[in-house]
Amino acid sequence: MINLLIADDHRMFREGLISLLKEEKDIHIMGEASTGKEILELLDDRLPDILLLDIEMPDMDGFEVLRTLKKREFNIKVLALTMHKTAEFIKNIIKAGADGYLQKDTGKETLIQAIVQLHDKGSYYTPEVATLMLDDLRGLNQNSNISPREKEVVQLIVAGNTTKEIAEKLFLSKHTIESHRQNILSKLHLKNSAELVRYAIQKGWA
Repeated sequence: MINLLIADDHRMFREGLISLLKEEKDIHIMGEASTGKEILELLDDRLPDILLLDIEMPDMDGFEVLRTLKKREFNIKVLALTMHKTAEFIKNIIKAGADGYLQKDTGKETLIQAIVQLHDKGSYYTPEVATLMLDDLRGLNQNSNISPREKEVVQLIVAGNTTKEIAEKLFLSKHTIESHRQNILSKLHLKNSAELVRYAIQKGWA
């Protein structure tokens, strides 16, 4: 059973999501929130598996909620919901800590697919978003002999994932991920992950 918390400041949209998902036998809607503060109050009581998060909300927007979740190290996955489609906006959502992204006009089938994949695999991105992120990393491969696997590791590091989380998402050991990280730092002549994140952002890789 996948436990969901739905957060959106528009009641009609929340009720629409609940109506779409309530008949799914493997999905349980454990609560709903209309503000960022309500989200955090609900999380103090019980953690869902997945938070469906509207990015534009009163008192705390989705970016601030994501930063707070990361700071408090809540063990939940976040599927960001928004009408924004620009590449920069999507990249900023991912950098803030979202594990997946969907436009609000997405159909029911895609929504359910995103929820299930996010729960089972730890992340969900449409083919368009995946292509966007890979395109941002092309220069990395061309200029520094970074392997495709190392590109994935860089992408996940920039998104704020820990070594353990990266290992789980790529189905590798923590030792292997740490080896990849050290190889990347060596190739780029950097000292640590913080420098890697700054460097990647400056180069427009993520």
